[in-house]
Amino acid sequence: MKKSFLILLACLINLPVSGQEKYFHDLRGMEDSNGVTHLFYRMHHRYIDEYPCGDNSIEYVRYDNNIFHFNTSANQDSVLFEQYATEYCGGYNYFGIFDFTFKDQNPDKWIKGEVSNSKYSIEDKNGQSIEFYLPVPTTKSTAKYREYFPIHFFLNNSQDSLFINTEYSGTLKFPGKSNEWPKFEDHIEYFNYTDSVVIEWDIIAQHPFYDSLYFARGIEFRDSSLYRSENSIVNFSLVSSGNFSRQLKFDGDSTHIYSLKSEGIFRSDELGVTDTWDFIEIDFQTSAPRYLTITENAPGELIISDSTVILFSENHGNSFSEFLSVENEITGLYKKPNSNILYVLTRKELLEVNTETKQTITLKQLPVSSEQSPDIPNQISLEQNYPNPFNPSTVISYQLNSNQLVQLEVFDVTGRKVAVLVDGERKPAGNYRVSFDGSGLSSGVYFYRLETDGQTKTQKMLLIK
Repeated sequence: MKKSFLILLACLINLPVSGQEKYFHDLRGMEDSNGVTHLFYRMHHRYIDEYPCGDNSIEYVRYDNNIFHFNTSANQDSVLFEQYATEYCGGYNYFGIFDFTFKDQNPDKWIKGEVSNSKYSIEDKNGQSIEFYLPVPTTKSTAKYREYFPIHFFLNNSQDSLFINTEYSGTLKFPGKSNEWPKFEDHIEYFNYTDSVVIEWDIIAQHPFYDSLYFARGIEFRDSSLYRSENSIVNFSLVSSGNFSRQLKFDGDSTHIYSLKSEGIFRSDELGVTDTWDFIEIDFQTSAPRYLTITENAPGELIISDSTVILFSENHGNSFSEFLSVENEITGLYKKPNSNILYVLTRKELLEVNTETKQTITLKQLPVSSEQSPDIPNQISLEQNYPNPFNPSTVISYQLNSNQLVQLEVFDVTGRKVAVLVDGERKPAGNYRVSFDGSGLSSGVYFYRLETDGQTKTQKMLLIK
């Protein structure tokens, strides 16, 4: 369980020991079928809160890292996925999103990867899911001594296959249609299946113009060499032993490929074949994290950040010039295809930059309040209780996206109602937390159900005495 917590904290980024910190990071973008740009970014928020712990209340550090969706046409954003991590009563409670993607150029058709305590899962908008790491007692594959911790995933070009990268154990391939995803009844069934479908490579990309051309890295610890196959996901061969990142950028000319490093870029001018990769050192002025984006309709155009400076190249990275300077450190870049619009995320702002005129517009600013962001939830949701398992008390959180009548009840496995936590109360939109005390109940599985105007959501929890 602690390993899962560390993976999530790595996603939340290293923080100072005390005080409060809030900033934007991790920008992604996509174009929907109507050409509207949708941006996705995280807002990290570290703060001190008070929470019940047995009979007492304690102060604890909470890390939120929610993923926001910004619709550039409506000029509005909302929370797409929630994420948090806490130290609680001597243990850890966390719910995180380690990756997400979209189908059919539709931001409403998402697939997300979740980690919560000892469980990893992939879930889609329709509620279909694959659990990758079942709750305790944890075990490992007896056949190949593997641990399948998913860390990234991507849909192939035809969207009929979902490739899930695991930590040092290769890639798992599942159908692109969630109604064909497998269900596992126990650990043995889970490991037998994953052992049978695992691919002995860390597959990181499929070429956007050539469906049979894939790229991978080795699965051994610290093996970040690049491998290439022209036969889909078989017959990979080493093309460069350099230290390649997991993200490759494919130029609009269909032949150039780029991989960003802290000192410069790897570049191939011939579809990544052996002996065509060169390292181009860039004279960066800072040690800040770098971000790279390309202009798809203008072959050879590369844009790279260097802390608060944006560098531009129009000759495939042979040379760079300073294009623009912004006020705060850059934490993400996205270039809208077939346009002169560049989206720049900094620690404090989301900016829209016209690359011809350099006109800069602020789309979103970091909330300056010392309180949590007051953003209204974009949907009704019922979170997993925590701690879970619990003894004897736990906390149940739920969110409302509008004024609703609320009924929140707890049932045992026979369907018998054992508690009413909210009894038909009307509540405004917002985030809510309710304590549940199981002192008078026996150990076992219980279900809690949220009923609002037209929606019912249920979660399972475990009481252990």
